Amino acid sequence: MDKYRLVGERKSTTSSADDDKYCSDECEVRITQQGKPRNYISYAMNLFANGSEKVVLKAMGRAINKAVTIAEILKRKLSLHQDNCLTSSEIIDVFEPLEEGLDLVESKRYVSCMTITLSTTDTYINKNSIGYQPPLSAEEIRADIDHTTANN
Repeated sequence: MDKYRLVGERKSTTSSADDDKYCSDECEVRITQQGKPRNYISYAMNLFANGSEKVVLKAMGRAINKAVTIAEILKRKLSLHQDNCLTSSEIIDVFEPLEEGLDLVESKRYVSCMTITLSTTDTYINKNSIGYQPPLSAEEIRADIDHTTANN
């Protein structure tokens, strides 16, 4: 591949039929590998404080473990229902040749995706889903602890 350079990516997603059924862009938090967990936690807490009943955390690839950590921290600060959904996305990398006479090359790869829906009520959550987790008990919720400084 020394004679090619990456010029673009296309995304083709295979996901569940009811993905984003209730969510608009303002309740969605896209987790990246570079972002700081405290920023995502603060943003999600502000959404809940401003009256949102639901927040959807979305992550791909290596950012999935960060999304799970953020969801667990949020669940320990607020009483939240949780629903997890795993999917995969097909990413098509497009390479163009650096030398004349070579053809355009496309390479397909699959990336894992995770959607974590957190809700203050069970209105937006399918309790029969295999990824459903009920809220933690009152003893497990500690809103007074500042988790945002851990693992920056």
